[in-house]
Amino acid sequence: MQLFELKSISRSSNKHPDGSYKVSERELGIFDTVEKAEAFMRLVIDKEKAFSQFHCFLIIEKTLNRGLTKKWDSVCEFEGIRSYLPDGTLFCDSPYDDACEKPFRGRPAETIKLKVGDIAWYWWYGRIYPCLVAVLPWTDVSYQERVKELGHEMGLDCSDDSYKVYTCDRGHWHPECWRCMPYYGKISKRTLQRLQACKRREEAEIEQWRKQCEQINAEKES
Repeated sequence: MQLFELKSISRSSNKHPDGSYKVSERELGIFDTVEKAEAFMRLVIDKEKAFSQFHCFLIIEKTLNRGLTKKWDSVCEFEGIRSYLPDGTLFCDSPYDDACEKPFRGRPAETIKLKVGDIAWYWWYGRIYPCLVAVLPWTDVSYQERVKELGHEMGLDCSDDSYKVYTCDRGHWHPECWRCMPYYGKISKRTLQRLQACKRREEAEIEQWRKQCEQINAEKES
């Protein structure tokens, strides 16, 4: 039997110098269908939108009587997760379990809501960070094209259903799609400059590393 746990993620009013905010999770209920969870979510929004600072809502799919497992030192407890905008609009549906037992073969292009160059929010437990989107997740089409080139499956799992993003002074990250939300509010010029500088700095380091590798290979061949 499948169960659907509803959570709200709300941000604080205090902004950190790097543009991030602390967030808090709140358990809202457990339901036997997605539709019931969504209906209750909308009731909460209607009742609390005037005074709550919702960042997003999550509906987490779990299986009753399924024991918890561990992978990479983390407890695996869900089999799918849906993220919703503060107004209750579905933003991302990730039907991949966090135990990474199901293969990932790309997602339909129309379900990738962010674009390269977008400023977005990246949620990591306890805080949301402004980020610059650099690389999009595999689409089902791009995945199949790459498999055809290689001649074999790529062996991707749920962790590969992710964006590559840059954050202020923190390098790049690969958050799962459901952890990313469109940026709301007005981003400061300073934060935007820091995000772009982080991207340029890493690109320069990669280019330097590439040239060093080419030089080493040339010396070996000479």
